[in-house]
Amino acid sequence: MSSNHAIAGNPQGEPRIQSQSLLRDESTLENDLENRIRNFDKLVDSTYAALGQELFPGKPLHALTLVNELRVKIKANRNMFRVAKLLSEPARGSILLKVRDCLNDLEEVVASQLGIKLS
Repeated sequence: MSSNHAIAGNPQGEPRIQSQSLLRDESTLENDLENRIRNFDKLVDSTYAALGQELFPGKPLHALTLVNELRVKIKANRNMFRVAKLLSEPARGSILLKVRDCLNDLEEVVASQLGIKLS
């Protein structure tokens, strides 16, 4: 019986390798999301500071409203991210992907409304 396991390529070890790969991918996604949220915070703070100095082109009231909306959305994404980190699979992965999609949408809003290109 043990010879069958050796010939089959030790199927008991394969799921462990797959789960380690998924954990690594999830960890990379978490780090990416954390960095993006942090960068959005910095962007909003610097945009708000520019508005205070009246260096921002366009309508300052519209820009201020947009900055405040972005702050709320960033905070909501940060909270959703924190909840995801507390959950187990499959809910964890699902919420992390939702946060990623929301951040992608925020990048599009920033690019179109503020005229800032994010890389």
